[in-house]
Amino acid sequence: MKKYLGILGKLLVLAIFALAIWLLYQKLRSYSLHEIKLSLRQIPAAHLALSFGLMILNYTVLVGYDWLALKAIHKKLGMARVCMVSFVGCVISYNFGALLGGSTVRYRLYSAWGFSALDIVRLVLMLAVTFWVGAMGLAGAIFLFVPLDVPVELGIGASHIRPLGAVLLGLCLVYLMICWRARGRAFHVFGKEFALPTLPIALAQTVVAGLDLVVAASCLYSLLPVDSGVSFLEFLPNYLLAQVTVVLTHVPGGMGVLEVIIMNLTHGIPSQSVFAAILAFRVIYYLLPLMLTAVLLGCYEIYLRRHDTDSFHDASRWFRAWLPTLLAYAVFLAGAVLCLSVVIPLSPRYLFLVKNHIPLWLLEGAHMLTGLVGVLLLALAYALELRKRAAWRMVVGALCVGIVGNLCKGGDWPEALLLLAVLFPLLASRRSFGRIAPVGRGEYPLQWGAAVGLVLGCAILLGVALIGLPSDSGFLLRTSYLANEPRILRTLTAEIVFLLILIGIYTRRRAGR
Repeated sequence: MKKYLGILGKLLVLAIFALAIWLLYQKLRSYSLHEIKLSLRQIPAAHLALSFGLMILNYTVLVGYDWLALKAIHKKLGMARVCMVSFVGCVISYNFGALLGGSTVRYRLYSAWGFSALDIVRLVLMLAVTFWVGAMGLAGAIFLFVPLDVPVELGIGASHIRPLGAVLLGLCLVYLMICWRARGRAFHVFGKEFALPTLPIALAQTVVAGLDLVVAASCLYSLLPVDSGVSFLEFLPNYLLAQVTVVLTHVPGGMGVLEVIIMNLTHGIPSQSVFAAILAFRVIYYLLPLMLTAVLLGCYEIYLRRHDTDSFHDASRWFRAWLPTLLAYAVFLAGAVLCLSVVIPLSPRYLFLVKNHIPLWLLEGAHMLTGLVGVLLLALAYALELRKRAAWRMVVGALCVGIVGNLCKGGDWPEALLLLAVLFPLLASRRSFGRIAPVGRGEYPLQWGAAVGLVLGCAILLGVALIGLPSDSGFLLRTSYLANEPRILRTLTAEIVFLLILIGIYTRRRAGR
């Protein structure tokens, strides 16, 4: 029964994602890609810098989640390790969510540091409690004390918003009251012992989670147009609702869900401007920390090798316990970026410039090869998490090909830089991938397969939304520098066929083992 419930949960996540993408398409169908790009360029550099600074502040605040959870379960850990596990755990959870097991990194790190499975369960429970107590307290205070213009889409009358705020704030106060009465005493649930935090820790949980949500909302709000006419207090409830929905749906990174809710509830701002702000927010708040983590991993691995002392062996033990998992996620993200980037039409200005320098066959081949490399990276990410040497070699080769392909297909140096940021820690940590086993051996988890399907499905929907469906039977065979639409559809077709080939090879090997 548990197995089928798990499968149903994964399918539900995919269904929610598909619905969110469809709603997002309906919202943006009247805008062109050029209008969205123009909205991105109109975000001032000072606002981008402010958002980046708020992102750093927010990840600093997030350290408080793990620090308070450790205090609540009466465990001690050095501050450097607390910062490490908080940053890495949050980066993975925010980018990949529960579908790919966002809590895996925390479990591996804490278990490598001697925490028992029960300790980790109690700690993760405290993390969840901190978020929900802070979210309820903040939302309750806003609904109760701040006059709000409630969007009609919520279906909640203005007369009902204050009672709702009173209920939410009351739940937060009930939690604080229980912690005050319990005074740190333990209680039993299903035969397991859990201890409530003391009142000072519970108060700190409320403040930290509330501050986290306010700073994260500020990070996105700073990217909205200056003349939007939407105040921060008007925007904050919409962001809170979006974040709570993202947490409940478990869609990786809240893809589509965050965009749909913010765009529907934020009135007075053109949809393409809100969408552009969220795109910039995703790069700053999600993508940059993940790539920074990957680069720091490579630097730290090199540092550990050069300091071969007693402390090296201790640090190396826990460092390599979670390194393959994080790199697997980074590789998966790189594959997703490649699969999505090939459906965006190349700029006519760029195509005119390269017409006399890059042969058409090279441009076409590089474009298709980039898409195929993206599919291969998606498929190999799980094998990389299992530390398979063959998977490491294939991923390194695929990243090198992807870098060259990106530069040839459109001079996409940001994507090439992204692949290079993933390649560097992989090369530095080659000793962590020493398992001698075929890439296709073993079970391929449903959540990884669902994630691959999710990315390709999103790429197909985005491609159809941008260029439409073929108009005639010879459409796919047209080739020219400016023929973006046939080029994109050929690449999407090749990606689907390549994925089916990989599935066929995997199925055949499993049947013959």
